[in-house]
Amino acid sequence: MDNIRIVSAKPEDADFIAWIVAQGMHMDDVPPFLKGIGARDDTLYSWTHTRLLQCEGEPIGGLISYDGATHEDGRRKTWVMPDGKLLNSGDTPETAEGEYYLDSLAIVPEFRGHGLWKLLFDDAVAMARSKGFHRVALIYDVNYPRLAQRYLSYGFQPEDTFLYFGTLCRKMALTL
Repeated sequence: MDNIRIVSAKPEDADFIAWIVAQGMHMDDVPPFLKGIGARDDTLYSWTHTRLLQCEGEPIGGLISYDGATHEDGRRKTWVMPDGKLLNSGDTPETAEGEYYLDSLAIVPEFRGHGLWKLLFDDAVAMARSKGFHRVALIYDVNYPRLAQRYLSYGFQPEDTFLYFGTLCRKMALTL
């Protein structure tokens, strides 16, 4: 795996960012409304929150992460449907103030299985430390126990379970 590097996303990466989000939600297709969200600078899935893994200058993966204190405001700007209604994700917030939140991660299929996700996690943890965070959090769908094992191997510890968009998820956190 030569010529792999991590870079900050740009507005023109919006379609790839939308793909990352769709993959994180286990969707095969990218909903059209997601494509414009990544080009904005005020949404959860903004290019400003995204780091891309590139090989030979082409994106092969990415991780969207941000300050948990900004989640509610970003959620209200991200999940407004075309009819103007806010889509309800559930009663329990994914993240909160004091946490650096790892929201969505994806690696293109032909590059999976090489542990490249760890490069993105290392980068996000370094970013969290540089911003003064002492806690990094994420959630995962409990129907994917291999994800739990992956995150445990990195040092994340399991916390509560809750429904998120109707899916049972578990929160995990890493203390820095």
